[in-house]
Amino acid sequence: TTRMTNHEEAEIQISELDLLSSMFPYEEEFCVTDQLALAELKHYAENESAEVPSSKVQFILNVKAELPEASMVEFSMACALPFKYPTVLPEITVRSSLLSRSQQIELNSDLKTYLVQNCSGEPCMLSAREWLKDHAAAYIDKELSSPSRTTLHSLQSEAATFTRLWIYSHHIYNKQKRKNIIDWAKELSLSGFCMPGKPGVVCVEGLQSSCEEFWSRL
Repeated sequence: TTRMTNHEEAEIQISELDLLSSMFPYEEEFCVTDQLALAELKHYAENESAEVPSSKVQFILNVKAELPEASMVEFSMACALPFKYPTVLPEITVRSSLLSRSQQIELNSDLKTYLVQNCSGEPCMLSAREWLKDHAAAYIDKELSSPSRTTLHSLQSEAATFTRLWIYSHHIYNKQKRKNIIDWAKELSLSGFCMPGKPGVVCVEGLQSSCEEFWSRL
């Protein structure tokens, strides 16, 4: 196979992001969390002499999977596209409030194995999403077979308190601040977006407790 040029890889990334945006038009399904990185990528793809983008495009894909008792559980895919994607694999971390730490590690490891075996060199975000939709519930089932069903119910009641936080800030131009915003949102399993401007806007959504922790750090 012929090696792709950097510009070809950038164009493929933009095409795939456009496709995801068309298929999942609502913010709660798909949300680019770093609009500046996306703007840099588009500028690079359109200009042969442009500098290589300084940061990866990052976004959230939310997936609902059905449990055997017919309840729906939401899984959040925090995704980053390395500059050489799709020549290299995307960085994906799957989270859910109903996954234990060990189950989250196992699920993410299995997803990566699937991508390595099936998607090397090809755009694969839809494949990753479909794999998660088909397989994610099985990881929670393993937890439900243990005596901790009460944990499931308490987590579900906590998950019901869903909050969206809008923050207007003049500090988003600072690269370290932008990095902190993205890292904290990942750590706290929050989705949303960050848009520089006058003023800049940060929007995060997720569990109320996580939003409050994010606000206290900012």
